[in-house]
Amino acid sequence: MMDVRQAREELGFSQAELAEAVGVTTRTIQNWEAGVSAPKPTQVKAIERLLRILPPPVEVKEHDTVSRLIGIIESQQRVIETLAREHNT
Repeated sequence: MMDVRQAREELGFSQAELAEAVGVTTRTIQNWEAGVSAPKPTQVKAIERLLRILPPPVEVKEHDTVSRLIGIIESQQRVIETLAREHNT
């Protein structure tokens, strides 16, 4: 069984951000994390896809440039938008 909270934290998402990426409400994410309900198989697959294709969380160091960090953020945003479109079709 997937630990939704752990998966969300690994992604670096808030509950609201994960809800939007998977296509559910924030309340649904809260219920999954509290064990009140569980994600459907398609929702588990969406979360697993996010875990596989997003780069690992970035640890900001002093020598990192702003443009590099912006590039990483933009890349992650494109992935999220792609997954959201997949989910809505």
